[in-house]
Amino acid sequence: MPPEKDDDPIISSYDITLNDSDISRYVLQYLDRPAGHNYDDRHGQKPTSLRLKPRTGLVEVDVPVNTRVNYDVDKGLRYGDALKRSRAAREGAGYGMAGGFSVGGAGGGKVKMEGGGANGGDVDMGGTGEASLLRVQTLGGRIKTPEEGDPVYMLAAFREGNLHLSPVTAVVQLHPQLHHLDALDEIPAKGRGGKGARKEGEEERSAESEARAIDVKIKAAEEGGAAAVAGNLDLLKQMQDEKWGRYEWIDAETEESWDVYENFMIHQDLENLPQLESAIDSEEYLDRMSAPRIDPARPEMTGWAMKQNRSTQRG
Repeated sequence: MPPEKDDDPIISSYDITLNDSDISRYVLQYLDRPAGHNYDDRHGQKPTSLRLKPRTGLVEVDVPVNTRVNYDVDKGLRYGDALKRSRAAREGAGYGMAGGFSVGGAGGGKVKMEGGGANGGDVDMGGTGEASLLRVQTLGGRIKTPEEGDPVYMLAAFREGNLHLSPVTAVVQLHPQLHHLDALDEIPAKGRGGKGARKEGEEERSAESEARAIDVKIKAAEEGGAAAVAGNLDLLKQMQDEKWGRYEWIDAETEESWDVYENFMIHQDLENLPQLESAIDSEEYLDRMSAPRIDPARPEMTGWAMKQNRSTQRG
């Protein structure tokens, strides 16, 4: 009879190499971004800035917005101008979680009306100088501190007959941040062109006075919640006090990125690697990974007792 065909054949085998974990490797997930539409130079949306607060784990990425397609220039001017004014009033302070998300770098610059205005020139806001167009969308998230029992993620790279694994420091989920709406809310009614919003005779307040701190009050819902609330407030303060570390974004297809890939994703010295040795044998591995094995002849013999009985019989 011909030999039975294996339903699960081994197609290929690889030697596994574990790279060091001396550097930080973060995986950024864009939850509202379709697969295949990366934020890179090839798709015209290479991020312009990466900001990081390593101690409190805040991450922020600025990505350019296409102002020529499906873009409301009027609203873009309103939001961009609001960010510009509010940033000046707050002296660079941020929005978001406890002011932890800075609006620095999210402004615009000179506005060029490309097919959207009657005159194709720069836009002037009532003689106050050049207007600011919102050209950048800010995505933000937080690095979750790993806890015991969390899954360990690895980045894999194949090279010839070797599989190189590199440990992931953290997976960060990034969401759009609505700093432009917060900035618009801070502009005084007169600054937005609203009429009748201020009582007659009331002194005009500056934008600086409008940009005021907000007191956050949290009530503990359960006993012992006061300590947790105090810890949360302390964390929020740390987020606000920590300064942003700013980093240049290198596109994935550049030579510099490939050099980093070669240095930190592929082990360079395969000849002098220490060999991983298992602390358990194959039988003990099966005992730990499977349900307890039962000897049909002696049902009381399960797991460790069954193994000991077999060892006695072999001796």
